[in-house]
Amino acid sequence: MTADRTAAAAVKPAGRLKVDADLKRLMGKYYSGVFWAHRLRRPIAWITSGAPVEPLYAMGITPVYPENYGAILGARKVSAEFCEIAEGAGYSRDLCSYARGSIGSMMADRGPLNGHGLPAPDLLICAKNICNVVVKWWEVMARHYHKPLFVLDVPYVPEEPAKPHQLDFVRGQLDEMIAFLEKHTRRRLSHPRLVRVLENSTATVALWEEVQGYRRASPSPASALDMFTNMAPIVTLRGTDEAVGYYRKLAAELKGRAERHEGPVPDERYRLVWDNIAIWHNLRLMKYFHERGAVFVGESYTNAWGEYTFSPDELKDPIGAMARQYSGVLLNVGPEVRLARLLKMGRDYRADGVVFHSNRSCKTYSLSQYFLARGVQDRLGLPTLFIEADMADPRAYADAVAKTRIDAFLEILEGRRGAGGATVDSTRTGGGGPAC
Repeated sequence: MTADRTAAAAVKPAGRLKVDADLKRLMGKYYSGVFWAHRLRRPIAWITSGAPVEPLYAMGITPVYPENYGAILGARKVSAEFCEIAEGAGYSRDLCSYARGSIGSMMADRGPLNGHGLPAPDLLICAKNICNVVVKWWEVMARHYHKPLFVLDVPYVPEEPAKPHQLDFVRGQLDEMIAFLEKHTRRRLSHPRLVRVLENSTATVALWEEVQGYRRASPSPASALDMFTNMAPIVTLRGTDEAVGYYRKLAAELKGRAERHEGPVPDERYRLVWDNIAIWHNLRLMKYFHERGAVFVGESYTNAWGEYTFSPDELKDPIGAMARQYSGVLLNVGPEVRLARLLKMGRDYRADGVVFHSNRSCKTYSLSQYFLARGVQDRLGLPTLFIEADMADPRAYADAVAKTRIDAFLEILEGRRGAGGATVDSTRTGGGGPAC
């Protein structure tokens, strides 16, 4: 245990973040704006999370994220209901629960946003840099609404940086996407406006990185429970003044917590890293960790949103800058790149272990996790835990099984504390199987 961690037992327990109230208002305003845009017949684009949103904001097009909506369905515990509607129409339960929930809500024409589903799109944008499911998912929605769809083809980048010919290809794709937007909205993209939006994206990401940096303190001033909810603006509002303003407030609050040695876990015994998307239908599982002295100081998913940055020199060529950035998103790079990022998080945040959410829905995210776990064990000597669940569908999760594995995993961590942090035998930590 490091010297600065010895003070953890004396810290005051921190409650909910004060900015949570601002977050609720901000996201409420965002979704109200979406519905107002629909009523006023302003263009709405349904867009994937890995697609470049900056041109849309620069052109006054309202972006809507069905993936984010899928997370909302999970968090509000209505995802299973809408998944079953989609399954009743013939969609396999093996498909992504975001897709099933979104399609079910679309088919039923209702949802948790004041009883409504998402307002109909005027056009749809899908980027192939996160998974292949989104292409078919977006095709289904485009056919349902009889609206035009643009698929942004981004080649897989197994090693960073992307090759010049790959970037040239993506640049061409972005030029075609902008032409598509201009054709179907009858709006022109302003170069200065696009640069301004990209500057806002960079400022937002810089503040997000500052927020993540405060979590290196002992105790950590925030846990995954805070970060999974507070990532909403960087997804839906990246590039806007509102996102910059919100993250300034969040950074200031976490800085104050770190200075006052406040954190969500009064007796911070174990510092953990989480891999994969949140289990939205059971965020309370994080509190189960908290009650046992464990805090998540980093997550690969929230950390990934700190990659969307553009240097001043790059902004002289904004299309080229976006080609580079959107080629290297987390799920479009090779497992060695993902491992390097995960190892860096483990070292920077002084992690005691890594928890892998083996996510039934997101095969792209989960496929290489055993490779990642072995790398974490071999290179950092850290124990790993696998929790089998689904990000939005509660039917693929067993709470008692998960908690049993968590308890056994924390016993391993406690044993390491007593042994001075000796390397754990990887066969005991689940490197080759789902248990710890």
